[in-house]
Amino acid sequence: MHIKNKTIASLIVLLLGIIISVFVYFSTSFSANPIGKVEDTHIKDVLVNKTQDSYDNKDEVRKQTLHVKMLSGSHKGKTFIVRNSYSPSQAMTQKYYPHQRIIMTFIKKKAKILSPKRDWVVVFSLALVLSLLIYISGPHSILLVLSMLLNSIIFYFVIRLDIAENGTQIFAIYGTAVILFTLVSLIIVQGFNQKMLMTALATLLGVFVSFGICYLIMRVTHESGIKYEAVDYATQDPRSLFLAQTLLGVLGAVMDEATDIVSSLYALCDRHKDLTFKELFMSGRTLGQEIMGPLINVLVLIFMAEALPMTILYLRDNNTLVYTFEFALSLGVIQSLISAVGIVLTVIFATLASSVFLTKVTKKVGD
Repeated sequence: MHIKNKTIASLIVLLLGIIISVFVYFSTSFSANPIGKVEDTHIKDVLVNKTQDSYDNKDEVRKQTLHVKMLSGSHKGKTFIVRNSYSPSQAMTQKYYPHQRIIMTFIKKKAKILSPKRDWVVVFSLALVLSLLIYISGPHSILLVLSMLLNSIIFYFVIRLDIAENGTQIFAIYGTAVILFTLVSLIIVQGFNQKMLMTALATLLGVFVSFGICYLIMRVTHESGIKYEAVDYATQDPRSLFLAQTLLGVLGAVMDEATDIVSSLYALCDRHKDLTFKELFMSGRTLGQEIMGPLINVLVLIFMAEALPMTILYLRDNNTLVYTFEFALSLGVIQSLISAVGIVLTVIFATLASSVFLTKVTKKVGD
């Protein structure tokens, strides 16, 4: 697709996204709960009390008095006075603003606020992502979106199956999920061809070999020092959740790297058909060395960003650095290390598989 056509298509998608977002913002049909609107221009907001704990952490409790007009439901058209208590930190509570649309519920005929109405934000975000994909990838963006949709459907059924088994078949369920995610993503994006097979082989070897090595080490050391109870919102065996997170996390890092290496070596072989196995292998190793550092750093930075709020909370509550590391950082560090091992091993697998296969193909073409 020409750059001008991509730009026009991208702008059209963005404009449609804005129009649909505005429609969803004013619509009341996409929520199972009634929708209300804050009628106040200036909300009465008073200080209830101030709190300060033994570690000198300070916060406030404030109360808002809101006049909410119902826009849908059996109470449509009626206005209710609703009081909302919140803390300025908004860690567990929510502050509301004039003319904001909110999702309501009624308990014993008394109006209660559930949450802000955010569906339009989701729609606009999706439209923005799709617009950027079209601008960057052109027609290929359709395959990328299709891949994400199919992977989301697979993920939903994987979660349902995991819930049904209550986390007792973690390796069978998530191991199969890794294979499905890999094949679906690569077949849709690259097509069913020899390059896709090499990429899938390198990806699966990188995931399962790295995870197997690290799991073996965990078993040999009797998993001592691993605080599975630090898993957030554990509704089943936290150990199984941690292992599932790790498998999927390794896949995300490894597939990206395997695709880059295999695609680059294919392009190199197309330009220079007389390359030997050693030359291809050295080229792949050099490429892998360039990719490894940034990928591992990206993993560490993502982990640091995710762990930052809990780390600050633990340290502000005067916990020691060792205790904070054990309960806020240790699991993330382990996952990052396993993913880093997968990244390093994938360089070998992707380079070796591509070098062997491409050398054979080149020889056949030469003959």
